[in-house]
Parts: sequence; structure tokens; C-alpha cells
Amino acid sequence: MKQTLFETFGERLGLTRDESDFCVDEGFAALERFDAECQRMGREILDAAEASASVVVLMLGRPYHLDPGLHHGIPEELQALGYPVLSIRSIPKDPAYLARFFAEDLEAGHVGSALSVTDVWPENYSANSAQKVWAAKFAARHPNVVLLDLSSFKCGHDSPTYGIIDGIVKESAVPHSALHDIDANKPGGSIKIRVKTFAHSLKLYQERLEDLAAKEHELSRRVGEKRLELFRMKQAELEARSAHDEALEARIRELSAQLEDYKPALRGADEDVDAGLVQLGRKKKPAGAGARASA
Repeated sequence: MKQTLFETFGERLGLTRDESDFCVDEGFAALERFDAECQRMGREILDAAEASASVVVLMLGRPYHLDPGLHHGIPEELQALGYPVLSIRSIPKDPAYLARFFAEDLEAGHVGSALSVTDVWPENYSANSAQKVWAAKFAARHPNVVLLDLSSFKCGHDSPTYGIIDGIVKESAVPHSALHDIDANKPGGSIKIRVKTFAHSLKLYQERLEDLAAKEHELSRRVGEKRLELFRMKQAELEARSAHDEALEARIRELSAQLEDYKPALRGADEDVDAGLVQLGRKKKPAGAGARASA
């Protein structure tokens, strides 16, 4: 690449070979910094979604779908409704982070790397198409990520990915919206309707995530209380023999502090309700509805 760029632009721009090579190195360094920043911000958004049991939309598309004239404002519509939108490039590529979601595949030998798609597309030929398939695999393994699949101009390179991504989506039950051939006709009104429909399904899915998070929270609290009870029984036995265990006492203090953290949230929920008012809960979905299977 350095040779080609120098031969093409060196004389036109009055650059020496060293100057041309330096420019290429600086360009790649800037690209690496940009990728690192995208992934850092993507990691922050994903971590926040996990902490709050909320939903993040991962957009599967070509680089040109960053153009507002080509994505038709769809990402902005979803973000205005409260759903952050990530690009494929912003997914963290850190091996330790990805191991959380691809550990089973790696241990079973299905793939040699968390970034591989050979398990679902052995003969992939296009880097960007492979990235779309890999991003679908990531979404299938991350409980807070849903998919928005965009395709324009009857893109020939996208065609082989439709069936692969559809298979991943069906196997994992990841919520998704596929807007293919969005430039085939005047899409304005129909796209807005489809975006609102997708947003409604995301709202239901987020409610399910919140319910699951609340149940896990309550289970953790009960397990902590039981462990604290057993530790205190052990402490009482030691005191009866005029003995003590510093490690045990430290663990009791730690568990007590952890359990105290649960109380403000529980008290706050009760204090917000005025006396005499009937408290209405959210209508829950039938058991198993919309459940996501492991990919």
C-alpha cells in the first residue's frame, strides 16, 4: 500500500518516499485510535444496559448506512424512543470481554476465535458481510442486545447473509427487525410504522429483562440473608468456646453491608405510594413468552 500511494500521489503532492510512508503510518494510527474510542463507548453503553436491565439496538448494515440519506433516520427514531444504537464497529473486540459470550463455542472447538464465523458460514468471502454475520452471533449471546438489519439497493453481497442471520435469529429468539431493500420505493411512512412496531416489541422485551433482573436481585438478597444467618450461627458457636475467627467476622460485616444496600430501594418503592391509593403492577407476560434460547 505504501508503494502504491507513493507512486500515485508522491509526485503530485511533492512528497518524498519517507514523507509518504509517514503519512500512511499516521493514518493507520489514527484509525486504530478511532476504533479504540468506538469500542470504549460501545462497552460503556453495553455495561450500562446490563446494569439497568435495558435494551441496546445493534445495527447490521454497510458502512454507507451511516449516511442519514440511506438509513432514513431509523437509528435516530429508535434513539429518540430511548434505545441506544450501536454499530458493528463499536462492539468491544477485547478477547476477555468476548469470552463471556463465546466461551462455550471456544471450549467445544466450534471456532478457533471469538471473532470467527466459520461455524455458521465456512466459505465466507466478504469482510463486511462476515462482520454482519458475526455481529448477529454476538447479539444472539448478549441478553441486552437486539438487532436492526438494514439493506439497500438490493445489495448482492447482502443476499447470502439473509438466510444465515435469519437462522441465528430464529435459534436464539433475539428480537430483531429486518428492513431489506429500504430504497425499493418511497419508504417514509411505512418505515416509521415498522420502527414504532419494533419499538413496541422492544418495550415488552425490556419489561421481561426488568422482571428477570428483579427476580435475580431478590434471589441474591435471600441467599445473602441465609448465608449471614449461617455465619452468625458459626460465630455464636465460637463465642461459646471463647474463640473467634477474624476472617469469619470480616465476612459477616461484608455480608451485612451488602444486605443493607438492598433496603433503600425497597423502602423507596413503598414511600412513593400515598396512603389510601391502590398500587397497580405491570401486567406480566405469560410464562415462556418471548424467551431467548441460547445460541
